[in-house]
Amino acid sequence: MLTKETLKYQDTSFDLDTYFLDKIGDFTKEVKHPLAIIIPGGGFNFHTDRESQPIAMKFAAAGIHSVVFHYQLLKDGKSVFPLALQELATTLNWLKTQAEVHQIDSDKILLISFSAGGSIVTNFNSFMLNESTCSEIFDGKLEVQPYANIMGYPVVDMTLGWPKTLDDAAKMSPDKKFWKAQETVTKDAKPFFIWQTVTDQTVPVKNSLIYADKLNELGIPYELHLFSNGPHGLSLGTYQVQEPGGDKYLNDQASKWWDLCINWLTQIKVLPVD
Repeated sequence: MLTKETLKYQDTSFDLDTYFLDKIGDFTKEVKHPLAIIIPGGGFNFHTDRESQPIAMKFAAAGIHSVVFHYQLLKDGKSVFPLALQELATTLNWLKTQAEVHQIDSDKILLISFSAGGSIVTNFNSFMLNESTCSEIFDGKLEVQPYANIMGYPVVDMTLGWPKTLDDAAKMSPDKKFWKAQETVTKDAKPFFIWQTVTDQTVPVKNSLIYADKLNELGIPYELHLFSNGPHGLSLGTYQVQEPGGDKYLNDQASKWWDLCINWLTQIKVLPVD
């Protein structure tokens, strides 16, 4: 069931769309469900709906709670970083307070991002999972860490083609340390599932390649899937996310990422829920 929550970090408010699974009364014991924090793309100008509720519904069918994270955008003279990281940390801490109420397995919280949201996830893994670097950004303690990460066509390096100019990158993050996540990731990072199309003309596929290469170098578990054809922004690649009357975002090949992801979640013991 969809509910709206408004959280606050210092003087900034931000919203969550929560999709908590209802308890099944027939069960003879309490079941705690994993939870996915969905971080949609939109070029830091908006949060696309195509990568929000449709993804939440797929997770619900798999027995996983979800929340859609409406992070800081480029507006009101504010940059995205580091505020988006602070808001995400606030979200994780809030979810811990909701664990008993909504039967959340707080040891199995996933971060799933698309496009620009990938820079939030990669930088969160770089800076927020180490107590020392986290304390330089966040004014509290991170009470719960993500268990794993899922990224679709992610922005990893802001100098590789998206955004178009370094001036745009500076608007997103005046601090250049958030520009190239492949250079700041450490062994503290959690496992990653990454997918993208080779023909992505908006966010070059090199973003996925260089990040996977760095994960490999550090010995961090990852799974990488590259599909030969398809535009940027496929989301599920199915009719649920296709604009009526078109077929731009229909892609039978790339849409297999979801089943591959579910298999991966089984391998890393997120599923089945028991």
